[in-house]
Amino acid sequence: MSNKGKPSILDMKARPNRLIVEDAVSDDNSVVCMSPAKMDELEIFRGDTVLLKGKKKKATLCVVISDPTCPNENIRMNRVVRNNLRVRIADVVAIAQCPNVAYGKRIQILPIDDTVEGLTGNLFEVFLKPYFLEAYRPVHLGDVFIVRGNLRAVEFKVVETDPRPYCLVAPDTIIHTEGEPIRREDEENQLNAVGYDDIGGCRKQLAQIKEMVELPLRHPALFKTIGVRPPRGILLFGPPGTGKTLIARAVANETGAFFFLINGPEIMSKLAGESESNLRRAFEEADRNGPSIIFIDELDAIAPKRDKVHGEVERRIVSQLLTLMDGLRSSANIIVMAATNRPNSIDGALRRFGRFDREIEIGIPDALGRLEVLRIHSKNMKLADDVNLEEIANETHGHVGADLASVCSEAALQHIREKMDVIDLEDDTIDAEVLNSLAITMDNFRFALKRSTPSALRETVVEVPNVTWEDIGGLQSVKKELQELVQYPVEYPEKFLKFGMEPSRGVLFYGPPGCGKTLLAKAIANECQANFISIKGPELLTMWFGESEANVRDIFDKARAAAPCVLFFDELDSIAKSRGASVSDAGGASDRVINQILTEMDGINVKKNVFIIGATNRPDIIDPAILRPGRLDQLIYIPLPDEKSREMIFRAKLSKSPIANDVDIKYLAKVTHGFSGADLTEICQRACKSAIRQSIESDRRLQQMRDEKMLVDEEEDSVAVICRSHFEEAMRSARRSVTDNDIRKYEMFAQTLQQSRGLGGNFSFPNSSTGAQSGGGSRGGAQFNDDGDDDLYN
Repeated sequence: MSNKGKPSILDMKARPNRLIVEDAVSDDNSVVCMSPAKMDELEIFRGDTVLLKGKKKKATLCVVISDPTCPNENIRMNRVVRNNLRVRIADVVAIAQCPNVAYGKRIQILPIDDTVEGLTGNLFEVFLKPYFLEAYRPVHLGDVFIVRGNLRAVEFKVVETDPRPYCLVAPDTIIHTEGEPIRREDEENQLNAVGYDDIGGCRKQLAQIKEMVELPLRHPALFKTIGVRPPRGILLFGPPGTGKTLIARAVANETGAFFFLINGPEIMSKLAGESESNLRRAFEEADRNGPSIIFIDELDAIAPKRDKVHGEVERRIVSQLLTLMDGLRSSANIIVMAATNRPNSIDGALRRFGRFDREIEIGIPDALGRLEVLRIHSKNMKLADDVNLEEIANETHGHVGADLASVCSEAALQHIREKMDVIDLEDDTIDAEVLNSLAITMDNFRFALKRSTPSALRETVVEVPNVTWEDIGGLQSVKKELQELVQYPVEYPEKFLKFGMEPSRGVLFYGPPGCGKTLLAKAIANECQANFISIKGPELLTMWFGESEANVRDIFDKARAAAPCVLFFDELDSIAKSRGASVSDAGGASDRVINQILTEMDGINVKKNVFIIGATNRPDIIDPAILRPGRLDQLIYIPLPDEKSREMIFRAKLSKSPIANDVDIKYLAKVTHGFSGADLTEICQRACKSAIRQSIESDRRLQQMRDEKMLVDEEEDSVAVICRSHFEEAMRSARRSVTDNDIRKYEMFAQTLQQSRGLGGNFSFPNSSTGAQSGGGSRGGAQFNDDGDDDLYN
């Protein structure tokens, strides 16, 4: 198979009886077309009856005719035959000669209920007799076929054949049509039975499961010949919604095995001994119907650790399950599969070889897996041309299969909401023109993504921020360094592997308040399309002993599950103070939290792409252990913006606002020396508020003049832009939030940090033109200039 999952020509040549499905030109339910060359190669003659095998152990019987226009590696069949084989166009079917097909003695055929509603007359005389008199048609048990007559199309199903499972309908074959019509719902359930094609995002796990399940069920002789006992059990574990139950059903359908589902809580009973009896009955029934698969959903509900439960019933059920799994006969063709979200709460005796031989994690899918799942869920949806499933897959970090199904459903519902103005709810029918115009757009998917929360991360606020580099003025060197630290390991992992370097685990932003530390963290998460989990330090602390550390563990677990992920600790100093500094701390909670954070940082798997960003205004009180190399080893000073940066901040904040031509942004940047980014944002907001206030007053005055017939309607609003006077008014009440003393404190910390690093900024190799800076306070282009300009408002 090729990378895209389609059969290659080499595969077809290696297995000449495997052909690619193509749509038929004719609409005969009993005929397939092949090229004359392929028929000669397989020694099949025109009019021969062949056995076709498709997916999910489905087969049917057809007559072959030659078609010179059909490609050699293809076979043409109509939709009826494809449905009977459970295949689609471009799938592969196997073809085999079937020379000695017996004539049928009797067959039973029943109609599908919704196709015979309101139909009067004898079905046999009107539909079946003309259909089968045309030729000696082959039929296969379970086939569904369409017969047209009397200006109607009726679907029939072959319920019984004698001999089984297929035969040719001859003139003396007795056709029975007695019985209740088959319900459409039951037929659709069989038609839509889950198969391997309906599972995405877990190719490796599915390959393991096929190896563990299909070989023992289909070819038990292999294990007898080798002299080993076939595998008996598989434990599937992972977050909810990843497809554990779906995989078990798909395996049962594809192998044709009897499927027995045990929902954990259902076998529990208040009567003594009945719970164990329910479990025994399940295994006995599976043994009678082998080959069979017993699937135990929510295994942790019936098999918890016996030393942790207080009820006697649970202990007896665990013992009964152990006995049943050990007591399976070697000849019994039974596989036991189980699923759980909590593998560590299951009794350890079940998790040894001979019981659950293999434990397979069905985890959160990656971008490629999410694309597979989206294609599966959208295969029957009518999508507009602008829908880009790859883009959606890249933006849905942390989403499991159930979440992606929810996204598709929500997008469809949103499109229907948009069409509600042309849909008459009182009318029972909808115009065909409206139905034909339905097509889900990319905007519908974007709306659905905004309302979707990954189920594995529901308790934590996870977002992909919408802040970009353009929203942050200045700080060019800081942006460049952040790209190297965070974006490069995500986008170019092969480069780090080539040079034998592990990416940094984290970075600490320190500097005055209002300089854009939080914005920078959001922007870098957006640039590398990573999840962004923001943690406010004090939120981790609780009054219960041990719960604060559990909160830290939980957050890091979720970040690993949602990788690539940026974990942002705002106000890090509130939970990472130097240990032992606070004597009054109740029970040393903050010390335990910082210990837990340090342990989790050291335990983060590099492959998981979890990056930690801390932000603080008080770097001097943070515990030194968290700043050592290997943890938050990159310290970046976020300074007050210089004049060029202030100009960029003004332009970024006013990019969506109408500005008068007489507003000199360069002059504004020049006279706001010492202002932080937050201070500049406040100036812009005040100017906008002033313009809005003046515009509202002007509108009222104009409306009053119109009411008094003193003004014609054509005159427009006189305040349409933010003028120079609005900024002058805003500057009169502007204030600096960071004092010169604060700046000197950060400067002293940076100098102390640089001295503690040893080399400072003067190290260079001999004959080199530039010196290599160490990670001190000069990072991020930190400049501590003070030109003494105190006249801020003139």
